[in-house]
Amino acid sequence: MSTTTLRVKHAPGFRVDAARLLPAALAALSVGEIERIVLPAGNETCAVGDLFDVSRVDGETAALVLDGDVPWLDRLGAHMAQGRLDIHGSAGDYAGQRMTAGELRIDAHAGHFTGCQMSGGRLTVSGNSGDFAAGALPGDMEGMTGGTLTIHGNAGERLGDRMRRGLVLVGGDAGDYAASRLVAGTIGIAGKLGRHFGYGMRRGTLLVMQAPARLPPTFTEGGRGFDVFWALLARSLAAEIAPFSALAAPAAPQRYTGDLAVDGRGEVLIVRR
Repeated sequence: MSTTTLRVKHAPGFRVDAARLLPAALAALSVGEIERIVLPAGNETCAVGDLFDVSRVDGETAALVLDGDVPWLDRLGAHMAQGRLDIHGSAGDYAGQRMTAGELRIDAHAGHFTGCQMSGGRLTVSGNSGDFAAGALPGDMEGMTGGTLTIHGNAGERLGDRMRRGLVLVGGDAGDYAASRLVAGTIGIAGKLGRHFGYGMRRGTLLVMQAPARLPPTFTEGGRGFDVFWALLARSLAAEIAPFSALAAPAAPQRYTGDLAVDGRGEVLIVRR
């Protein structure tokens, strides 16, 4: 196997679709063949060699490294099924879209729809992400269905919209409508929540480390008796990103259930400090 590095020459001034830039696919090509790959860019196209300097070193696994900020490069890691993809800078929209396996790491910020409809693998964003992270594409009924998405900074609006399975952790704040229309899965937010969190929530778990100013009126006291579940959940989350390491030996949280407006059986867990 090998590690392919794409070092940014210059920003093109328009958005480019990077779905073809997958670690395993590029590992099977020569440097010259990679440079000749044509990427869609709206009504135009451009070659990889026009945008990047391409280099290659031998390694144990198929890996791809993008060296430099590429906020104009969309769909990085889309449909990725194996290998490792590292972006040493910011990425564009749809990073990790429908990812099924492998590891995608973004060292700075990510755009909108990060991890949308991903079903496996691990996606890590060291900075902030835009709206609809782990959510559904417009018109679709399912968001994220598996895997792990960790955002060390803040997340935008509609985090986990229509999410069905998987784990999402946010080290900072989340925008409005976090966990909206959540069907299943776990979302943890270490910072502040925006307005209307849990809107249309049917099942699943929303864990918050900072108590919100007010709960939605369609959520009610959820009772006790979930100590074993909480101990297992807290132990697993403590091994993830730093803000959740405080859960290693926590007291049981306050539990609320809803959204009762849709006969929902979701739960909001508020960690007691």
